[in-house]
Amino acid sequence: MKMSFFYRRGPLVLLIFCCLASCGKTKPAATNPVTPFQNLINTDTSFSIFHRMVLQANDAGFIGNDSVTFLIPTNDAFRLAGYNEDALDTFPSSVANRLISYSYIRSRAIPDGNTYAGYSTQLGYTLYGMTDAAHQRWFNGIPVTGDTVNAGNVLVYRLSAPLQPPADSLALLLSNDSSLTFLAEVFRRTNLDSLVSSGSFTLLAPVNSAFIAAGYDSVGAIDAADSGALAQLVKYHTLTGEYFTNILMGVSTAPTLQGSSVTVNGQNGGLQFSGPNNPAPANWLSGNQLAGSTLIVHRIDRVLSP
Repeated sequence: MKMSFFYRRGPLVLLIFCCLASCGKTKPAATNPVTPFQNLINTDTSFSIFHRMVLQANDAGFIGNDSVTFLIPTNDAFRLAGYNEDALDTFPSSVANRLISYSYIRSRAIPDGNTYAGYSTQLGYTLYGMTDAAHQRWFNGIPVTGDTVNAGNVLVYRLSAPLQPPADSLALLLSNDSSLTFLAEVFRRTNLDSLVSSGSFTLLAPVNSAFIAAGYDSVGAIDAADSGALAQLVKYHTLTGEYFTNILMGVSTAPTLQGSSVTVNGQNGGLQFSGPNNPAPANWLSGNQLAGSTLIVHRIDRVLSP
């Protein structure tokens, strides 16, 4: 009887074991298809630096197929801006993420007017685009170069220079720029940073050497100066409106928060600014940088005199 008992139960045990073995087999891992945008940055050799930036940013959301826009500087644009390719593998991921996030517009951006329009970015700050009368597209004063690409649902523009992600505030921009120490002290004395940051303004920011040439030989001289005079200086260096470099190239004067105007000269590929009492014009040094979403900052090499 014992022999018969085990004989009848044997096939059932074998069946259960087979079922368990079959159910326990590992299913093949699901594969994510390569998106058209991912394929573009993987294969277009003019985008290899940007591709490495995306890897450093470590955010797979950047390579999807949503209806968005990417503004991608070419390798030549990155190199001209001083990016060291050999150091990209150690580039801080937080900096890469900020740069890539500001290049990511959360819609298909096709500027069709000759004035700047704002677009929302993945970083949360506004980025501005326009198309001028010559059909040249610009984003934050940087021209688009080459052909526009549709990579699936993603619209891609090639840029001739990298975008500068905005500083979170004017105070933060000034505190992190050692060339603007004197101007930072002027704003501390006048408490006008909130005023110029709360509307659409453009700040012509004299660097330290400009203040020294104007007679302020130290930060202490700023502290000793009349606060009312410093307030008028800030207001005269603040243009009422958003002026990226390509817009400044097309005007001869620009109104200021002080109430008068600054003379603008955009000849010979450079920009110069002057007031009625400037013995020599101020030269544009660098700019198209935002502090927040509405204040554009340009560095200049002289203090302007109304």
